[in-house]
Amino acid sequence: MPDVMDSARWSGAIHVLPSGSHRARVFAKCHTWSCRMSAFDILLYLQHIDMHTPASRAAQALATRLGARLDGLFVADLPAAAFSLPEAVPAQLEETRRRCVEAEEHGGEWHGWLAGAGIAGAWRVAQGDTVQTVCQAAAGYDLLVMERSQQRSDAPVGFGTVSRCVFGSDRPVLVVPDIATIDTVGSRAVVAWNGSRESALALAAAVPVLQRADDVLVIDGSEMYADALAVLPPPGLADWLQRHGIRARIQALDAGPSHAAGPLLLDAAHAHRADLLVMGAWSRSRLAQMVLGGTTRHLFMHGDLPMLVAH
Repeated sequence: MPDVMDSARWSGAIHVLPSGSHRARVFAKCHTWSCRMSAFDILLYLQHIDMHTPASRAAQALATRLGARLDGLFVADLPAAAFSLPEAVPAQLEETRRRCVEAEEHGGEWHGWLAGAGIAGAWRVAQGDTVQTVCQAAAGYDLLVMERSQQRSDAPVGFGTVSRCVFGSDRPVLVVPDIATIDTVGSRAVVAWNGSRESALALAAAVPVLQRADDVLVIDGSEMYADALAVLPPPGLADWLQRHGIRARIQALDAGPSHAAGPLLLDAAHAHRADLLVMGAWSRSRLAQMVLGGTTRHLFMHGDLPMLVAH
């Protein structure tokens, strides 16, 4: 079975540095990566092998916009039932192997789909636990793309496959609702900023997308969350965006006494005709959001446009 990690992807990135100060070592590492900044690699996880889902279309649209590489990943997971019935394990393992072989045969279809859009990429098939495998594979990419079902929701929100990958992958994730209508991704973007570590990570991850956007609107809710979150010191947000080549308008968010930011953000995205929402995910714990509600929970449950999130 092919390994989900491609060692060639990292060739030259891990190397022996000359002795010296910690700062010198860090600079050398940063300099190595700065030479590769023109490359952007996207991994699309396909729960089902279908190149016409909203997530597939979103990944293709974003790869086209960024001139990025797009790899597809299918994981043949062992059904949980196999662990409760030991006698079922051999049959389930054989079924999993059969699914892997069948998935490998879709490589030609995948490459044809990419070629039609002028995109480079690879087709990957792996066997194992879905969350663990996706998180491991995503480590070699700049962005992970996953589809979230609104009909068969990730409930309780925060503990399904998509949310667990947001937590476990340490990579930004483009979460695409299966009800989303995809024409473009990243042309008109809304950034949800609340001063949290998570929103800062999401904003930094989205820089290549926002630099190419036709219109960017930042919804600044940091004042509203000042007492609820460990808000970062004022970053000079407008200057930061300008230094990174992002032209954006900044609008304050006032959710009133209800602090119901989720519905307001979704309304703002609709009013802006946004095709992308950039936001931090789970600034509070998943359990707190499940019990008390929260912005991430609301948008994962009711969002209808792609969301670039980071945790």
